[in-house]
Amino acid sequence: MLIRALVPGDRPVIAEMLGHCGAFSPEEIRVALEVFDEGAASAGPDGYALFGADQRGHLQGYVCVGHVPLTASTWDLYWICVHPEAQRRGVARALMAHAEAHAAAHGGGRIVAQVSGRPNNAAVRRFYQAMGYELVGRIHDYFKDGDDGVFYRRVIGPPDPSR
Repeated sequence: MLIRALVPGDRPVIAEMLGHCGAFSPEEIRVALEVFDEGAASAGPDGYALFGADQRGHLQGYVCVGHVPLTASTWDLYWICVHPEAQRRGVARALMAHAEAHAAAHGGGRIVAQVSGRPNNAAVRRFYQAMGYELVGRIHDYFKDGDDGVFYRRVIGPPDPSR
């Protein structure tokens, strides 16, 4: 499996993947694609970094991370998605490891991930914990009534004093 930077031409596959994985609402998919478009159109350590897991020329999953503005060394895990046919094969783990290494190489000291408290996201929450992310908070009705925001954090390196 090759982890590579995504390019604008990967958008149709990413859109299909987001729709098929079953974890995202149409509105979430729209926002994910807006973030993809912005990240694919720009480069640099302060923008969105997009990486895909490619196996024999087929994207199996993707991850989007970026430095959180106005923080010294906090990065956000904005999106991670693995096509249902590739789930439980180490794709998400490989993507997370690559995203963490990228963030650390660019001064990242920690990564924060937020996920909906909806029942269909229970596997995602278990995945974050299995990857060493610490549950740091829950905000009731964060996304909408009955849909909590659940927040995780993982320390990945020392803070970058230059930020």
